[in-house]
Amino acid sequence: MALPKPRQYTGSITKKLQLTKTVFQFFIQNQQPNPLLFTPGQYATFIIDPQTRRQYTFCSAPNPSSFELIVDVSPMGVGSRYFLERKEGDRVEFLAPFGNFTLSENPLKKIFIATGTGIAPFRSMLLNGKEISNCSLYWGLRYEDDVYWDQEFQTLAGQYTGFQYFLVLSKPSQNWQGLTGHITEHVLKNPSFIPTHVGTSAGEGENLQNSEFYLCGNNAMITEMKNRLSAKNVRNERIKIDLFY
Repeated sequence: MALPKPRQYTGSITKKLQLTKTVFQFFIQNQQPNPLLFTPGQYATFIIDPQTRRQYTFCSAPNPSSFELIVDVSPMGVGSRYFLERKEGDRVEFLAPFGNFTLSENPLKKIFIATGTGIAPFRSMLLNGKEISNCSLYWGLRYEDDVYWDQEFQTLAGQYTGFQYFLVLSKPSQNWQGLTGHITEHVLKNPSFIPTHVGTSAGEGENLQNSEFYLCGNNAMITEMKNRLSAKNVRNERIKIDLFY
């Protein structure tokens, strides 16, 4: 499928929502007559100043007139400060769409693995609705205070029997009753990947090879997850990567 060519747009921030201490969600209206055409998984390049540009991934379903994105301001770099200072009603200039971290058109089960704001492209894909009936989402965060969109994903998991959602915290409080540790430890524990023939690895290999893995987030997670999948003989073309930080 051919992806649309990038164009320059002007947008207006219609809503700025603080999700956590450091993560903000922006709702942006397209002010150009040209429709904004993007595919879930793609990103926009924002013009911070004439010499500086920063990339942020769409986190909403495609819509020609509006979109959403999330920004983690904790790095306090140029892009972080720019969006932290933005207010509702402000205009932003950006180029879009870019990127090829998009879903393959095949019958394979889609396994989404994210850390932090690496959740953005997967929310866009899920809200678009095409893969939600044959998909698993693993999301790794540190603390309870870092969690957002949890109820949204739980609702989707309740509505679609083919969608599984796993939230994993690496540094939770003693009151946390969910999954703990790193998501790389949990993905291959999914019952779907347990050998179907006791005493052999045939079932495991078959299930893994009938899946496609999408990794988005920090470099440590991506490196470890790719190594674990490679050790299970998952082919490189079945592992897609989008490095956020």
